[in-house]
Amino acid sequence: MTESQAAGWRIGIDVGGTFTDLIAVQTTAGGCRPAESVRHKTPSVPSDPAAAVEQGLRELLERGIAAQDVLAVTHGTTIGLNAILQGRGARVALLTSAGHRDILQIGRARLPRSFDLHAVPPRAAVPRDRVVELEARFTPSGEAVSGVDDYARALAELQQARPDAVALSLIGAYTSPAAEGDLAERLTADLGVPVTSAATLWPEAGEYERTALAVLDAQIAPLMQGYLSRLEAALQRIGLTAPLYITTSNGGSVSLSSAARRPIDTVLSGPAAGVGAASRLWPGLDMVTIDMGGTSSDIGVLVGGKPALTTTASVGDHPLVTPVVEVTAIGAGGGSVVWADLDGAHPTPRVGPSSAGADPGPAAYGRGGDQPTITDAYVHTGIIDPDAFLGGAMPLSRELADAALTRVQQALDPAAGPEAATKTSDNALTLATVGMASRLRTVLARHGEVPDRFTFVAFGGAGGSHAALLADEVGAERIIVPAAAATFCALGAAITPVRRDFVRTARLALDADSLPELTDVTHQLTDEALTWFQKEGAGARGSLVLSADLKYAGQPSTLTVPLTTGGLQSALSIDLEAGLAAFAESHRRHYGFVDPAAEVLIETVRLTLTAEDLSIEDAGGTLGLQKLGRRRLRTSQAWSEADVLAVVTDPEAPAELNGPAVVERADTSVLVPPGWQVRVDTAGNLHLNRLPKKED
Repeated sequence: MTESQAAGWRIGIDVGGTFTDLIAVQTTAGGCRPAESVRHKTPSVPSDPAAAVEQGLRELLERGIAAQDVLAVTHGTTIGLNAILQGRGARVALLTSAGHRDILQIGRARLPRSFDLHAVPPRAAVPRDRVVELEARFTPSGEAVSGVDDYARALAELQQARPDAVALSLIGAYTSPAAEGDLAERLTADLGVPVTSAATLWPEAGEYERTALAVLDAQIAPLMQGYLSRLEAALQRIGLTAPLYITTSNGGSVSLSSAARRPIDTVLSGPAAGVGAASRLWPGLDMVTIDMGGTSSDIGVLVGGKPALTTTASVGDHPLVTPVVEVTAIGAGGGSVVWADLDGAHPTPRVGPSSAGADPGPAAYGRGGDQPTITDAYVHTGIIDPDAFLGGAMPLSRELADAALTRVQQALDPAAGPEAATKTSDNALTLATVGMASRLRTVLARHGEVPDRFTFVAFGGAGGSHAALLADEVGAERIIVPAAAATFCALGAAITPVRRDFVRTARLALDADSLPELTDVTHQLTDEALTWFQKEGAGARGSLVLSADLKYAGQPSTLTVPLTTGGLQSALSIDLEAGLAAFAESHRRHYGFVDPAAEVLIETVRLTLTAEDLSIEDAGGTLGLQKLGRRRLRTSQAWSEADVLAVVTDPEAPAELNGPAVVERADTSVLVPPGWQVRVDTAGNLHLNRLPKKED
């Protein structure tokens, strides 16, 4: 962004199911200072997310930030994702090549559940009566093939379908995306509705995946464009004239106009922002990010500080072939409901999947909610001080929490005594922790990793409250709770650079004979990327990373391997030997062997453009931990007396203390169980380390 080297404020926004988080990060000519930020939370309005954003921005600016000093506003949104998952997308028609009407229904011809021959396949994203065929396709060399000129007939059928948007996906069009794009423009003019060209959106082989992507984009385009327009109007009402950016699923951000043109790029952007923030703040560190909010807990894996990316993600039952930061939901959130399952042979306590949300919220909120949640268990066990919630701005009721917890235990055991609330809390926290641990181990096993090698970075409103419980369960030994833990995804949005991925299918051998053709594809991608970047107005500096999907001849699957990197002003130079060596190492790591005699083939060439990053400056403060008092704390199903700590600017205060303790921060509570030590660094981040076990 052009504002990256100016002094002022950058605002990040993350809309969650319970709260809308905002953060203003101070920037200087040298970079940004996350430690010197202004953080704010406001209740989300699920029926009108823009209203919560506008209200939160007004409240944030009232805390001493002048609108004219705001350099950029970056917003993470789940509007598109929620629309797809809840079936609230636009009415879409699909125009495809003759003979391929059922592509969405057939998909990859896989059973929804292995070995279940009676499983009902998911419903196609576009019903068959809104799929129109056209006598047109493209050869592998990019030549158009048309049987008859039946455009007028296809147009009439599309008009009869009365769509709000149209997806266009022709066979082989990835070889000639410009031609399909021209047809999309013609359809837009004739139909008067937005038309998404699959080949323009993502010119990669794979008819089903490319078509599904275009359909999802078309489904959310009218909704996202309307939301972004309302959001832009809200900023103008507030007096904010700074450019508005939207976070994307690949861990970057794009301008408002780019997001409106390609809304599918934003669909999984919310969780990616937190992973990106961890990557920026602790480069080179092996991390597992744990984002525990009000509704769910999500994890990301970073090896060497680099987030894992995937091109095999899905949204509901639909594949998402564009690169996204790999984030996996692993369990409950702070608002997950604790309930009694009375349908089985034995009454059983359960946690989730339903959430109390922001309204009515947990029972302790006192807003009429009568179902207990994980947050109510935190209140009962002393992890959360009901009088200090959100810095005291939103007092909670322990009495209401205890009453709700007691009702669950009484439903399980009518003879439950005075310890009923404690029993429910123990069960709830154990179930949530064990469930999260099981999913975490599974995710790490896919990467060939184990938990104890990683540092946990815990954020979200409940991340610091639960991280040590999860670490104890899986044997992890190091935890970082960021200073801006409760608004960490908003921080990630504020400091994320502009970024976009470009792709071309190019079936070549990775050898000297094919190098001229590979170089030509690279030049095409580079020209496309630089043209887009210039329109973004995101400055003149950045980086390019060229990679390719490679495989040995005869293999069905590929590995994505970087080939070269460079700046925006210099041509990319491909080193074949280095590329082959990188593929061999990746193949050895994934499959345990290499085959030096086999031919290495290219399936897809990828280019990632990233604008110049903001440098992260250390605030350099002298922070310590101050004891505010003591309170009862329950961990490992036992009560103890724990220190209540606060982070203070005091050179005399100790920087580290041993648990049991709870560190009270303005927007979260951080649990330090017995056997753990907590240390505060100069930026206000908390580092929890497991203490060596004492020998008997």
